[in-house]
Parts: sequence; structure tokens; C-alpha cells
Amino acid sequence: MRPEYPIIVLAAGLSRRFPGNKLLYEYEPKKPVVRMTIENALEAGVGPVIVVTGHMRDEIIDTLSGLDYIEVYNENYHKGMSSSVKAGVWYVIENIEEYNGIFIAPGDTAWIHPLVYRFMTEKHTVSQDLYKVIVATYNGRRGHPILFTRETVPEILGISEEKKGLKELTRKYARETILLELWFPGIILDLDTPNDLNRVKYYMKK
Repeated sequence: MRPEYPIIVLAAGLSRRFPGNKLLYEYEPKKPVVRMTIENALEAGVGPVIVVTGHMRDEIIDTLSGLDYIEVYNENYHKGMSSSVKAGVWYVIENIEEYNGIFIAPGDTAWIHPLVYRFMTEKHTVSQDLYKVIVATYNGRRGHPILFTRETVPEILGISEEKKGLKELTRKYARETILLELWFPGIILDLDTPNDLNRVKYYMKK
């Protein structure tokens, strides 16, 4: 069995800048943003999808009914995104023996095409001795997901909000990071405020 690339989807946040919970916003009829994110991750087929829940856990779980994912509840979700990242990483370390690296994607990145995950794993397969981090980009702009190779995964457990979360790690490995330019605009799209809806509609029409 080939090593896997688990996808950790962060769905625990408080969504303070969006009216209501942005993850539950129905961008498509009866298709909340977080469900779109998980469906695309599952379709990629590169490894198990681990959904870290926290704020409005019951509503998130109801929204994901019928999908084949693993839930990890982060009881410290109010402490920020770093706590959710670490909750997901702990699950991988303790439960998945064979993996080459992990993806991390926010729950509101509903427009990441499944092929993005596949192309990133292929890139890692042919260059895994050269890079520690792979970041998807579109038109030169960094976006999501981010792939951390297995050797860097234990270091993720040391991140904190005070040290800017994963940014500390990406800065450390700046010279061992590859920016993988792909032609999918969903890489740079997320949903923080209502104004972002216009940006999503603009790019997805291209």
C-alpha cells in the first residue's frame, strides 16, 4: 500500500468577520462551504480527510452527513487556529503509520480543485529529498493547501498563535519550499468576509 497524504481540514473557527458561520454559508443551493471543501478533498483520493471541529460542532457534523471523513474535536478551538492544526496533526501521528506528508487546508477553501492535491503529491514524489514544504500558487500568489513533508510534521506541534502559527514554520523552511504554480484560481479563494463572495464569483467565472 502506497504511503498516504492525509488532508487536515480546519473547521473549528469562530468566523468572527462573517455574519453567521461562514462554513455553513450555502454558496451553492443546499451546499454549505465546508461541505464543498470536504467533498473536493475526498475526491482527490490522496489520503484520509481529517476534519477538525470546534465552534458549532453539531451543525458542522450535520452538514457533512454521509461523507467519509474522520472527525477530531478540538476542545481548545477558542485559542485560535494553531490549536486546531495541532489537534489534527496529533491524530495523524498517533493513528496513521504510513504517510509521506500532510496537507493543511482551512474549511472555507471550498474552491480548491481535487487535482490540486494530486499535482502536489506528484511533485513531492519526484522531489521529496529537495523540499520540506510545497505551497500551491495561482498567478504567483500563494494560497491553499500547503503540504508539509513527514519530517517537518512533528515541528508543527510547536506552533502557537503568538508565533504566527504555521508562518513560523514556513519562514524557517523558506529555502526548502517550492511554490507550485497551478492553473486553478480556487487556490487563492477563501471566505473571510461577505465581500469575498464577489471575488469568488469573479474568479470562478474565468
